[in-house]
Amino acid sequence: MIPPFVLLLIGLVGIWLGAGFVVVNSQKLAKIMGIHETFVGLTILSIGTSLPEIFTHITTSLSNLKGIESSGISVGTNIGSNIIQITFIVGIVAIFGKIHTTRKFLKKDYCIMLGSIFTLFIFSYNGFISRIEGFILVAAYLVYLYFLAEKEELVGKIERKYSHKHTLFYLFLIGIGITALLFFANIVVKNALTLTEVWNVSHTFIGTMIIGVSTALPELTTAIRAILKGSAGMSLGTLVGSNITNPLFALGIGAIISGYSTGPVTIFFDLPFWFFVSLLPFFLLKRKKGITKWGAIVLIACYVIYVGTKLTFFM
Repeated sequence: MIPPFVLLLIGLVGIWLGAGFVVVNSQKLAKIMGIHETFVGLTILSIGTSLPEIFTHITTSLSNLKGIESSGISVGTNIGSNIIQITFIVGIVAIFGKIHTTRKFLKKDYCIMLGSIFTLFIFSYNGFISRIEGFILVAAYLVYLYFLAEKEELVGKIERKYSHKHTLFYLFLIGIGITALLFFANIVVKNALTLTEVWNVSHTFIGTMIIGVSTALPELTTAIRAILKGSAGMSLGTLVGSNITNPLFALGIGAIISGYSTGPVTIFFDLPFWFFVSLLPFFLLKRKKGITKWGAIVLIACYVIYVGTKLTFFM
């Protein structure tokens, strides 16, 4: 019999490979349509790299409906994934090359990201995220996508490119990748629940420290590849876009299915830490120098502090 931890690792590897498969084919589809790289980062790549979180939410929500309480795993995965992205991964990317951005990006997209985290905190404060609140989160995300698409003139590009012979082929491949993600997400959630009992740790701890870190691997891979190719807009866009997609779309879908309960550690430590640590890149990016090597080290140190605090006080 295969141990639960091994099955969990197999599931996480499957999610990582499946997400990578979807992202690659989404990039090819976007290239056919002639979409700008920052838009690709904020939408296609951010959604693609958030697929592990999205399918983890769907799977845990279905478990909730069956009477198997899994809210801590899904919410913890969301928070853990986003914290490592905005601290450790942004820091690693900044070490490879300086990250710059525009004031417009900071005032609009980055502030929307901060607003998403704050909204999630407000909805969580009473200890439960309802289906209605989940619907509000998803609706807000769809409105955000609509305005991005309007700016990109996406509809016109689709109308001009819809008959391209490769379009259906890439959509078919993306569908295969999504099916694989759902399969492996189910393996991850089942074995994560088993491990919480075997190790006697909280669901939130498994979500933030194990699944959350693992589901952030697509963002790490995509961001580093983008920065090495000189696509700073796509790299930062992917990370910020993912930090908008996860709290609004991924968690919103899960909440619509079953609703989520949130514990004191999530409300009073994880969410506030996520919000305030997200302010740091904002102020660093406002400077003309962008995020320097020293700024990158500070961001990485913030993640080390978060992990150390979780391991010491909140297992």
